[in-house]
Amino acid sequence: MPRGFSSNGTEPDGPSAPPIDIVLLIDISGSTGGILTTVRDKFWELQNEMSRLSPTSNYRLGIVCMGRPSFQKENNYISIISDLTRDIDAAARPFFKIKDITSPGNYHMGHALDVAINQLSWSKDPNALKVIFAIGNGRAFSGPGCTKAIKEANEMGIILHGLYFMAYDNRVEQEEWRDLATSCGGKYFPISLREPPIVFEKTYDNDLLLEACRMINTTYMPYGANGVERRDAQESLDEDAELQGENPFEARTFFKATALYQGKNASWDLVDLYLNGDLNPSKISRKHPPGVLAQMTDEELLLHVTELSYNRGEYISIIKMLTTKREEHMKNMRDKMLVYRYGQSFFGVMNRTLVEMAESKGYVHEY
Repeated sequence: MPRGFSSNGTEPDGPSAPPIDIVLLIDISGSTGGILTTVRDKFWELQNEMSRLSPTSNYRLGIVCMGRPSFQKENNYISIISDLTRDIDAAARPFFKIKDITSPGNYHMGHALDVAINQLSWSKDPNALKVIFAIGNGRAFSGPGCTKAIKEANEMGIILHGLYFMAYDNRVEQEEWRDLATSCGGKYFPISLREPPIVFEKTYDNDLLLEACRMINTTYMPYGANGVERRDAQESLDEDAELQGENPFEARTFFKATALYQGKNASWDLVDLYLNGDLNPSKISRKHPPGVLAQMTDEELLLHVTELSYNRGEYISIIKMLTTKREEHMKNMRDKMLVYRYGQSFFGVMNRTLVEMAESKGYVHEY
């Protein structure tokens, strides 16, 4: 099965709060044109919603896509874009690289569920919240193995919510998606890709926010064989968000200052490694990136990383200060934002459902 970017390295232990494993199972076949754009436009805003949970959530994200011919017949036209990981950039980069094209494709939900349930590294914690959001349309009970997959999901405690994309009116498909969701302890939602119009009024210095986003990237110091590639991926995701528009770029910037992002890049960034208390300069290979680390003594390396960590703290403080102003403004606009944040669009359904499920596990949503 094709796999996307790997987070590379052992993920740190999370907090004592119940783990939250979320998998997006997305139909990107010809009948769902526009769904990639919609999900990616709201991707960072959804990560911000997870960052509002208190205590800080032990949250991992996985992505599986289906229905694209390039995924190959031998894989049943299904691809694991990212296994479950706390490294959200590692999940996001290959997802944002998928071309949003309308091409004829096919898949069987039974095959897709089998991959999502049995080939991803779901939490073993019996208290974990484990959820699949199936997003798309077509026959939900098509192909072999769907009944078996439902049984396995129930045995593993995996909930499935069906977000049916209303590209056309097919009652048979809609009822199958409803039955699939309820069979896995979830809910059925007919969704529209059209978001309700909303104007985000700026109650903060937007130029300062964007500058802080660019400057915080200068505090990342790559190491290891994949370090430069991961730094480039970070910058590429910033560029993708900026091309999407001001709101997605701001959402990504806000997310980069949260506890769900900071400290999660220790597999390739020396500053996060240092802040996690795991930096031993004498054990850092000087081969990668070539010519940079090789010129530093252990003492110089530690001093440089320490300085970068202070700089990063300053930029994070700026972003958090602006975040506080934005959050206060959004709370004051609660009634106006209600349809946008909890309506029947993709974002509204995902947002509302994630919050309700997290609260059922004892989390508090700070909004």
